[in-house]
This record gives sequence, C-alpha cells and structure tokens, in this order.
Amino acid sequence: MKPFISFLQERNLMLPMILSAALGAGSPQSPPKPKESETKQTQKAPKPAWYDLISASEGMRTQAYWDPTGKVWTIGKGSTTHPDGKPVKQGDVISSEQADQYMQHFVDKNLVPKLQKRIPTWDKLNANQQGALISFGYNVGPNFYGSKGFESITKCLSCEENLATVPETLKKYNKSGGKVLPGLRKRREAEGALWNTPVQ
Repeated sequence: MKPFISFLQERNLMLPMILSAALGAGSPQSPPKPKESETKQTQKAPKPAWYDLISASEGMRTQAYWDPTGKVWTIGKGSTTHPDGKPVKQGDVISSEQADQYMQHFVDKNLVPKLQKRIPTWDKLNANQQGALISFGYNVGPNFYGSKGFESITKCLSCEENLATVPETLKKYNKSGGKVLPGLRKRREAEGALWNTPVQ
C-alpha cells in the first residue's frame, strides 16, 4: 500500500491540504465575542408636580357624566372638552390613557400659556409653586388672575413680596354656591402643601 502522502500527491490533494492547514481551516474557531451594545434603559419621565394632585381631586371616569356644579358634561379627569375643542356630550366614552392625554392637553395648551401671560410673578415660582397654581387653575379656570372674585389670590401673586401668603389665601376658595365643600377644602390644603414643598 502506498504511503498516505503519496496517495494525496497522486491525486493533487496535497496542496489544498497544506493551504488549509496554513489558513487554519478545519481547526475549531473560538466563538465570536458578543458585541457590546449599549442597553438604553427607557425610564419614564417623572410626572409633574400637579399630576397626582389633579388626578386625586378630579377622580377619573371613562364615560361622560353630568357635573351638577359646573352644569356641564364632563369626562376623564374633569375634562369638559375633547382635544379638538368639541364639548363633551352625553354618551361619550374614552380610555384611562385618553383621560391622561386630555388632562395634559388642557394643561399644556389652555392653562399654562394663560397663567404665564397673566401672572407677573410666574417666572419667579419654582415647579411645585407653579404646580399648585396649575391645579388651582384647572379647577377654577385659567383666567382667574385679575378676575372678579379672585382679588385675594391676585394680590398675592402680583408681586414677590406677597408670594408667602399664597397657601393661606388658597384656602379661601373652598366654596361652591356659598357652601364649603369638603373636597374643595381638601384640595386647597393640598395645593398649599405643594406650594410649600421644596423642589428636590
């Protein structure tokens, strides 16, 4: 029997074998190193200071209900209109996610711009103080500053020297139809507490 190498030479198989050995073919390869990919942790942005306060005060209903105090159809977290401006009507239904979207839309588009424009000390306030006024404005309307019936809070917000009196003054606005409402009293106290809470 011919030697194995002679067998390979006769069949022109030696050269490919030598090349394979030189190139390392057939030798076990180490597994590829995993690529170090940056894992971006998607963290939800913290909710603004006013979010929990308004949510707790307004409650949440996915079906339109009649608000006897405001005498208007309401939905979600106290919304009386849809984001497109159409008034809420009987039979309207939204999801809990939409309720948050309605609230955020009202705050961003209808409330904060008016508070910024009307209140001369707005830019002097920290996020919690602004949040307290956002909750107040969400409840009584965005045009309260300078309006009839809101002389006390208007005076408090008119200059920096009076800002310290805001929490106590907010407590005055706890009535509806001349009667003190427990829900409004609790809300005004919560707004005053938020006003006095230092920003972390």
